[in-house]
Amino acid sequence: MKKFTYLQPRLIALLLIAVMLNFGTAIGQGFSKQSQNRLQQVLQSFQDDPSFVGGISAAINVDGLAQWEGATGYAARNIDANNNLLPGGTPFTTTTLSRIFSVTKTFAAQLILELAQEGYFSLNDPVNKYIPLNTINPGLDASVSIRQLLSHESGWSDFEYDEIQFQMAIAFNPTHLWTPFEILYFVHQTTPKGTVRHYSSTNYITLGAIAEIVTGKTVAQLYRERFFSPLGLNSMYFDVTESQPAGTVLAAPHENLSPFNPIFQYTGQPTFPDAYTNISAFPYQGIASAGFAGGAIISNAADLAKWGNALFNARATSKSILDSMLRSINSTPDAQGDYLGYGIWKSSIMSTTETFLGHNGNAPGYRSVMFYQPDKKLTLVVLTNFHGADVYAIAKALYAALPEFTGGNPNRKDEKINLCFNGNLITVDRNAAAGFIKKGAYLGSCEASDAKRMSPKDVTSNFIKSSLEAFPSPSSGQVQFSFVANESGPATLDLYDANGKLIHNIYRGNLEKGISKDMIFIKRNSPAGIYIASLKTPSGVTQIKIVFAK
Repeated sequence: MKKFTYLQPRLIALLLIAVMLNFGTAIGQGFSKQSQNRLQQVLQSFQDDPSFVGGISAAINVDGLAQWEGATGYAARNIDANNNLLPGGTPFTTTTLSRIFSVTKTFAAQLILELAQEGYFSLNDPVNKYIPLNTINPGLDASVSIRQLLSHESGWSDFEYDEIQFQMAIAFNPTHLWTPFEILYFVHQTTPKGTVRHYSSTNYITLGAIAEIVTGKTVAQLYRERFFSPLGLNSMYFDVTESQPAGTVLAAPHENLSPFNPIFQYTGQPTFPDAYTNISAFPYQGIASAGFAGGAIISNAADLAKWGNALFNARATSKSILDSMLRSINSTPDAQGDYLGYGIWKSSIMSTTETFLGHNGNAPGYRSVMFYQPDKKLTLVVLTNFHGADVYAIAKALYAALPEFTGGNPNRKDEKINLCFNGNLITVDRNAAAGFIKKGAYLGSCEASDAKRMSPKDVTSNFIKSSLEAFPSPSSGQVQFSFVANESGPATLDLYDANGKLIHNIYRGNLEKGISKDMIFIKRNSPAGIYIASLKTPSGVTQIKIVFAK
């Protein structure tokens, strides 16, 4: 098979940047147009990296108040007969489906806690009460309890990452549909039960098997009856067991399978190009079936954000079960800095100062994150079909682009909401905010474009000096400038390097007093470093620093 080097997708992507800018889609309510533009620009800034070959969808849902959905890039890249990338492909939209993988564990934990509450079993029951583990794999401690599976305290290895023999088995027969009992055969006891919390997907496929045994229903049925249908999560379905909804698009995986090549050499399977590319040619049934109760859900971003809000606001389950999940979060971080609990964790990667609760997903060709921020009652979701994507970086950049809209006291920040209503900043009780948003208010402070709705007197008082903003900064490739003049007349926006040399004229024209202007600047040959953006208007010069990253 033809070797596909790293340089080739970079060159193709560079040629396609201008085309891909047209692929972005966005939906929003409750956020200002500027906020929506900034959020979409965050996605585009990652997509514009020449090495990014897939697509991204994202959703932000402020519970009961506002939501935003955005997408960019490709759900599937065109490829030739040798699996080499070609120009073009199927756009990634806000309705595109993607595999969420281990975010599925947020469903599994709730299911197990509900079944325990309903008397199907006790969380202290040992696994061997339901599964003949001594027969399947005598090397595993069969006295591990259901509770220890939930909290990742079984001491069992993670079949996905720790077991090379299982990876070889999937590579050898990628269409085989794996059962939990077959997978358990490959697993080892790595630490004594109950001694340490070590994340392992093995725990959650075992929980799924127990759920099926005690209820007589498939996990797919249980998820649909208890979660998908009652909550209106209409895009969601359980991979392999359920069919993809008619008229929907499932994003194709983009992956660099070169780490698998030694395995393929053992099994005699064909290898793929040594680059991130569309690997739809690789059968996915085996990988999908192995995800099972802890990794088989497929969804769009909006429904996953809807699920996050329902879960963490006790609408998906009882408050007592939610409290159990929250109390289960460990006080000691694991090796990755995550504080593990029942199907969720508290992330230190998202922030060291704010609380983020949720889960991520990671498997060949896909990545995902779903995190809930309780002070804002906000769920943030990122889905991508490019395994090389840094989904945490995307999620953090999206969160940073949001306006600050909570106005409560430090102990109950969510009780009061800051809104811009008819050009004025107001603070209202959270339960009243939705009514104002229906009348045109949006979250956060009033932004420059509201000058269009203000009287001349208001414009004069609110725009004492010309304003200039840029986002994102630091930026790896593209910056959106927003600027407003406090006097009508000719204006220029120029970019200078740190030595004062003019690099580029971004805007030259006439500005109307108080009216916002947005311009996009795409970094081309400019090296990484600090730059100065300078806005000159009849009232003077306004300057800000811009940082271009490598």
